[in-house]
Amino acid sequence: MEHNTIIALVATASSAAIIAVSSTINAAKHWKQVSSKRKGNYEEIGTGVYQDEDGTATEESEARYSTYVQKVFILFGAALGVGFSLPIAIRSMKDMESLVYVSNWLVFVSWCFITIRAICVIQLRGKLQTFYASCQLAGVGAILLVAQLVLASMIRSDLSPWLELGLVAGRMFAAFVLIFSSLSVPRRPDVYFNGQKVDEMRSVSLFSRYTYTWAGTLLKLAFQRGRLEEHDLPVLDSKRRARELQNSFSQVAESPRLYYQIYLAHWRTVNIQWTLSLMNAFTTFAPQYIMFQLLKSLEKRSAGVDARYEAWFWLICLGLTKLVDSVIASYLYWLSYMGLMIPVRGQLSAIVFSKTMRKKDVKGMQTGKDSETTDDANDNNKTTPGANDDEDELKNMKQGTINLLAIDSSRVAEFTSFSCAFFQAIFEMFFGFSLLINIIGWKSMVAGLGVVAATTPFNVIVSKKYSAAQDNLMKVRDRKMAVISEALQGIRQIKFSALETQWENRIRAVRNDELKTLRTVFTTEACLILFWIMNPVLLSVVALSSYAIIYGTLLPSVAFTALAVFSELEFVLSVIPELTTDALDAYVSTKRIKDYLDSAEKSFKPTPSKRIAINSATIAWAADSEDQKDRFCLRDVNLEFPINGLSVISGRTGSGKSLLLAALLGEADVLSGDIEMPLPPLPEERFDAQANPGNWILPSAVAYVAQIPWIENATIRENILFGLPYIESRYKQTLAACALQKDLEMLSDGEFTEIGASGINLSGGQRWRVSFARAVYSRAGILILDDIFSAVDAHVGKHLFKNALVGNLMQDRTRILVTHHLKLCISKAKYAVSLENGVIQHSGSVEKLIQDGILKEIIAADENEGQAVEEIIDEVNEDSDLNKGDSKPQATPLKFVLDEERERGAVKKEIYLDYILSSGGIIFWIFIVSSFLGQEIMLLSRSYWLKMWTAEGVQASVALSPQSLIHTSLQRLMTVVQEERSLFYWIGVYSGLSVAVCIIGVAKYVLVYIASLKASKDLFERMTFTILRTPLRWLDTVPTGRILNRFNKDFELFDSKLSGNIAMLVYHSLALMGVIAAGVILSRWMLLMALVLLFINIIYAMYYLAGAREVKRLESNSRSPMFELFGSTLSGVGTIRAFGKSEEYIDKMFKKIDIFSQRTFYVWLFNRWMGLRMSAIGGFFSVIVGAVIVAVPNIDASLAGFALSFALTYTINVIWTIRRYANTELDMNSTERIIEYTRLATEDIDGIAPPAAWPQEGRVEFQDLVVSYAPELPPVLKGISFDIKPRERVGVVGRTGAGKSSMTLALFQFIRASSGSIYIDGLDISKISLQDLRSRLAIIPQDPVLFSGTIRSNLDTFEEHSDQELRDALERVHLVRSSSSGTATPNSLGSTNANIFESLDSKISEGGLNLSQGQRQLLCLARAIVSRPKILVLDEATSAVDMQTDALIQRSIREEFTDCTTLVIAHRLQTVADYDRILVLGDGKVIEYDSPWNLLQSNGMFHDMAQQSGDFDTLVSISKKAAGRE
Repeated sequence: MEHNTIIALVATASSAAIIAVSSTINAAKHWKQVSSKRKGNYEEIGTGVYQDEDGTATEESEARYSTYVQKVFILFGAALGVGFSLPIAIRSMKDMESLVYVSNWLVFVSWCFITIRAICVIQLRGKLQTFYASCQLAGVGAILLVAQLVLASMIRSDLSPWLELGLVAGRMFAAFVLIFSSLSVPRRPDVYFNGQKVDEMRSVSLFSRYTYTWAGTLLKLAFQRGRLEEHDLPVLDSKRRARELQNSFSQVAESPRLYYQIYLAHWRTVNIQWTLSLMNAFTTFAPQYIMFQLLKSLEKRSAGVDARYEAWFWLICLGLTKLVDSVIASYLYWLSYMGLMIPVRGQLSAIVFSKTMRKKDVKGMQTGKDSETTDDANDNNKTTPGANDDEDELKNMKQGTINLLAIDSSRVAEFTSFSCAFFQAIFEMFFGFSLLINIIGWKSMVAGLGVVAATTPFNVIVSKKYSAAQDNLMKVRDRKMAVISEALQGIRQIKFSALETQWENRIRAVRNDELKTLRTVFTTEACLILFWIMNPVLLSVVALSSYAIIYGTLLPSVAFTALAVFSELEFVLSVIPELTTDALDAYVSTKRIKDYLDSAEKSFKPTPSKRIAINSATIAWAADSEDQKDRFCLRDVNLEFPINGLSVISGRTGSGKSLLLAALLGEADVLSGDIEMPLPPLPEERFDAQANPGNWILPSAVAYVAQIPWIENATIRENILFGLPYIESRYKQTLAACALQKDLEMLSDGEFTEIGASGINLSGGQRWRVSFARAVYSRAGILILDDIFSAVDAHVGKHLFKNALVGNLMQDRTRILVTHHLKLCISKAKYAVSLENGVIQHSGSVEKLIQDGILKEIIAADENEGQAVEEIIDEVNEDSDLNKGDSKPQATPLKFVLDEERERGAVKKEIYLDYILSSGGIIFWIFIVSSFLGQEIMLLSRSYWLKMWTAEGVQASVALSPQSLIHTSLQRLMTVVQEERSLFYWIGVYSGLSVAVCIIGVAKYVLVYIASLKASKDLFERMTFTILRTPLRWLDTVPTGRILNRFNKDFELFDSKLSGNIAMLVYHSLALMGVIAAGVILSRWMLLMALVLLFINIIYAMYYLAGAREVKRLESNSRSPMFELFGSTLSGVGTIRAFGKSEEYIDKMFKKIDIFSQRTFYVWLFNRWMGLRMSAIGGFFSVIVGAVIVAVPNIDASLAGFALSFALTYTINVIWTIRRYANTELDMNSTERIIEYTRLATEDIDGIAPPAAWPQEGRVEFQDLVVSYAPELPPVLKGISFDIKPRERVGVVGRTGAGKSSMTLALFQFIRASSGSIYIDGLDISKISLQDLRSRLAIIPQDPVLFSGTIRSNLDTFEEHSDQELRDALERVHLVRSSSSGTATPNSLGSTNANIFESLDSKISEGGLNLSQGQRQLLCLARAIVSRPKILVLDEATSAVDMQTDALIQRSIREEFTDCTTLVIAHRLQTVADYDRILVLGDGKVIEYDSPWNLLQSNGMFHDMAQQSGDFDTLVSISKKAAGRE
């Protein structure tokens, strides 16, 4: 008793001292600064509302915030503690000798100090002060509670038992009231950021925060409504926002190892995580040790020893340990995902995107380019790619960069979140093996470890193979996505050429490589699973058998505790190889991200000047290394562009015009010399929001119109404003100047019409004019324009020149224009530059060039005409039609790009059925489930056999020493037949059951993997088939990123995670049934208890699934916009940087990253809400089982061990059953999204097969054709009728919106006729199969489409032609000369720019971006020459080439396509002036149709267009000659 008294005295004295000192300090601070504010965390603004780094409170949230009730209960608890402590202290003075009274008086004094502290808390008014003071009060209350528990357990007073119990219980109750009330004080009122509520994690009380109670509101809403909307989710706090994460990462010291930088950025969280891992490792094995002691007490009871109190003590310890383990494990998971995974993923995404805005815009894959978008050059004779070519090429492709966000950042973040599992596994192995040594001894432990040692080499080998397979899988997935991305980007060309089947085969080939690699991954994983299952199972068999042989018996406390420890070690041993492979994958990803972050950045540092000049410069296209040789260069460039004037740059296709503009934008490498330019204003110096007509123009700001116009997925107005304020007068002037008013009048929603990605629903001319309007409206004083006239009609081009390029809006603005329409522009130009193969042929003021007679030479080279300069420009009146019309939007503009749909409620049964049927069928799945059931039966049987074995109490004849172990074992083997139930009988059956567990355990996973591979192959092929054959209208309205998300992330989940989740769902479900069965064997009443608790679990699960399902769907949908914006930004990074909008796009991306992080945050918040509650229920179940075992005297230790070993797994099985079900359903959301795309409507691919030689003549007839894009939309072609004779060349002209492109789409059956017909050689094309129709026609679109590969693969995709034929085609489009000599032009430095087209093996980058626009068009024309179709359609196919080349190409068309019917849509009337006939369309009707000569003789529309073009005399001359009138 004296010993207990001393312990109680020490405990109470220590707690009293802590409480007294802390309370005194706290009270002193309180009286000094009652109204002090906590610096850095709290600030009152304006009206006195709360504000911190997360956001600002509102008056309403301030009114809702209250601590009144909590403070009342804090004071009540303190008073109650004093009230109960005082009588106990007074009564204890009756026994002055035992010193018990000292402990009780110390407790009373402690309560007095706490009361003083509670009064201080009540008086506090600051919100954070109150919160932190309450938390401290809860802490001292917890210290006092522990002291009271020690005092109560150690000392018995002489009071009445009931009175003693009542007073002590009252004092305990007071402590609980005080602690709970203090922990229930909210931290702050709800705060709002940008008008949206901020998540309550940092607003709620400490109790709510660590029990995840604040998630209940959203879960209840989801359960009641069956749906969560985007606006229902609060935004994240500042620590998880992309901007803050980027800033924190930038403050970390630079390191060559990205993972070290990540650690430095999150070291506090990582260290806390590792500490919690150590604690969790201890609490993981503590229940097993307690179980060991509890079973030993039951063995004592069976031996007649009274061990009731000991058993109850260990039972209470079991309950408390399970509770602590639940809290620690739950918070560890939460910290890993909330504190690491989400921030790291957001951080990496943010810094990768920010890097993109600074990185050099490197296009192309090869060297040796003579193109306007060429990176490097290459010796054409050297075509031996290195081993890493594919990887290097992918890195420079758009999809390779997007993969850094889509795959690599997620992989690194996920590994970071569970990297602590390495340390936890080491700690758990230490604790586990220490416990085993304590239980079964080191001899048995060493014998068991021999099994592990024997299998370890094989495990290592398989792990390496698994790691290599995973790495290969990552690479092949990148290749797959690159192919799919390219197919989607070129889908129009694929469908026009009927190449769906070929591209489907190409995609299937790389998919088969992926499935082959995935099969290797599954095979090696199955081998690893075999080791993971076999090691702990055989370890338990050998260790327990050795123990039984050595010690002659196997006690229940030893057997079942060891089995429980082995079960825990099974996970530990299995997780290390998997973590190792994940670590290697993450390491590869960090290297990829680091390589990207370390890549060369745009470093444009012009010499600040008031002039724009290039001095003695050598300029090359941007490359990763400036040391790269043989790049296409502009050499010895000396130019000075006049300020506030128009400068024009001309030259042949591929001469380096766009490279010169890129140098002015800082997008090229200046190898020598320098560039002088005014420095543009920084974004923070622009004050765009305050701009007005008086201060609109910023003289040094830059605007840019790229050769490929970059259009955002936004409305027309948003594309033109480009983030600037709307000033109506300037906006309307811009629309008029850019001839957009009539276009807006034709569009249903006018200026509010939504434009699809890359301007897909606009014509080529409209895209250029919208892009030009953006530059015109801008505040830039310097406009850099690349070929703005190439895609517009002649009269529109003249309108743009007169009203936009040199109109009022361009006053006092410097314009530098690349153009092939020199004749149109030269009259108003002040400066002209002529280029030829990287050399400045001529440059200077226009006046000087005229005086020197050089201008005629330049114009002749550009136009191939010799007209006098004074005759070049005819002043004509502005086309009044272009100024008519106004935007008349509907009340609610239609969305072109529809929002992504998401399903409601649970995943539908038909989705599961579709998956089951795709993965082998119902019978196959019955077989799979049977294998899982068989394993669970084996596991239950093995444990029950162990129960029978330990109950039997078989004794060995002698207790063996290690030296006699082998000898005695041999003796026992000889007598096993004679002994009915020998030791080896038990060992043999136990070993047999264990082997069966191993075999069935591996077999079940193999079956699941087989099912997964079948489903993956089937659904991928179905989805690919469908996507490639969906109507163009659907493909135009769905962002590419959304489709790629299905192919990428959804299939990655489908391939790699879904099968595992299904397998584990079945496993844990059956394991849970096994736990219940074990409980029923113990007592039939346990079934009732298990069902009640299971019912409660199901209630929680229903709430969890209602919320998690919706948030997961929102998360899936939020991924696509992020990738879409990234892809769009990569395409338009040059334009964005030129306009100085980099920060705006970074902000846009950060918002999308934040939304994605927000959805992931709530997925894991709901997960933890459910997990903690399930753990608590599981702990309660374990305690109930233990209570039954202790309370019922006739339950022996063996039965107790059997039941308790299963009961301890109740929590984990319930949690994982529900979690795996949730994961399966959430992963089935990916299956749902995939199946949704397999069920899309496709084009009608049925039809008759025409004759093999069809079309033989090439006759085309349109009869009363009426066409509309959708049944609800008005017709775009209104009863057109005309015919085209065999081998006739017909030009199609008309103003924007006339129906030219619609007619082409109707000819290729992309839009079907509402009435009327089209006949080709007498066959109605609506009845012919699309494959046959489109494969017999050919089209060269205005926007040329090339695919990554070589010149040969683009000319002859299926290797049907000889190299000589391909070279002849290149010669005919003038990409190479008839003789290889002279194709490379020396410059003054003695260097040459090699012609890429000289080698058919020269590489073509993704989209052909390493070629100029004109070169891409010419290569597409060469492809058509190779295919030699009977009917050829050219849609502005030479709009981006110079006039001289265009004339040569038209001659080639006349010569090469003599046996072909040619239909040419043209804006340049000269292009079609010598054609057989001209079709003039207007408003969807045929206006005129006759020979060019006859149309020019009439006064119709074609005559007017010719007059407006400024080339009337030339057109008359050409048409007259073609008509044979000369």
